[in-house]
Amino acid sequence: MALVAQMSSYPYGISSQDPLKLLASAGFEFRLSPHRRKHTPDETLALIQDVDVLLAGTEPIPAYVIEQAGPRLKHIARVGVGLDGLDVTACIKRGIAVTYTPEAPARSVVEQTFGLLFGLSRRLVEAHEGLRQGTWARHVGPLWRDRTLGILGCGRIGRQVAVIARAFGMRVIAHDIVEDHAWATANGVGYVGLDELLRTSDAVTVHLAYTKRTENILSREKLALLRPTAYLLNTCRGEVLDETALVEMLTTKRLAGAALDVYHHEPYRGPLAALPNVFLCCHQGSCSFEGRYAMEMQSAENAVAFALGKPILPERIVWLPGMSAPAVEVWG
Repeated sequence: MALVAQMSSYPYGISSQDPLKLLASAGFEFRLSPHRRKHTPDETLALIQDVDVLLAGTEPIPAYVIEQAGPRLKHIARVGVGLDGLDVTACIKRGIAVTYTPEAPARSVVEQTFGLLFGLSRRLVEAHEGLRQGTWARHVGPLWRDRTLGILGCGRIGRQVAVIARAFGMRVIAHDIVEDHAWATANGVGYVGLDELLRTSDAVTVHLAYTKRTENILSREKLALLRPTAYLLNTCRGEVLDETALVEMLTTKRLAGAALDVYHHEPYRGPLAALPNVFLCCHQGSCSFEGRYAMEMQSAENAVAFALGKPILPERIVWLPGMSAPAVEVWG
């Protein structure tokens, strides 16, 4: 019986056939998403009754989907890094391996972060749209050299942001539950408490894994600590901040601006879209050509390695049968 791989991640194998060729070379039959968009849980469940591996995107995969999946499902290979939509605990109970591709999208998110910062603070989109409508208006914004960038979550993405920010001549401070002081000293970064980071930063960029620990970490009370002249950037998950409070702060000019790539509900339809001091994107931080290719290829590599009993790179492992606990922090 041939191995079967089902894709619920979309797009997959469109810009490059290499991931599909890799699966085929290992003896997999593969099925692309029939919906060509983010799946609902029931749509995913209907597709995984006779498959060996699911190559999943950011779509929600709650416990009941795992519990009712067909008996052949032994591996969920996440295309990307976020694990909040997948019930890893349910996977562990059923002995279903979970892998992901955390390094693949990192640089894409890093580069978008600076695009958001400069686009927002220098009002580049506003100038662009004005000129298209026949208005010649030159906008003034801050120079970021010597200003303070606060990085909330200084892992694989936050660290790259820090290095580039320092190259721009920015002062960089960071807050993280794990502090690597040797790295910070070598790169001119100072660790501070969350309140100090919010009070003293000219811009705050958020790069957290979304878990119960980080849900609403930027509450109404925490957001109120930001300076009225500060900017807030979020490219991780919308649920880490109080979106209602953010709208109020932006509307009343208690915050200079916000640049967001993620939201509580996606596709986003809400009041932020009507505010002039907001720069919005469509959850596309990982959407560089190279980043998408790496995510798809690495997920296919993980699927093939697990199926053939070969080692999976340690940094891509969330949980494998025989492990006493997940290798990384997961929801719950």
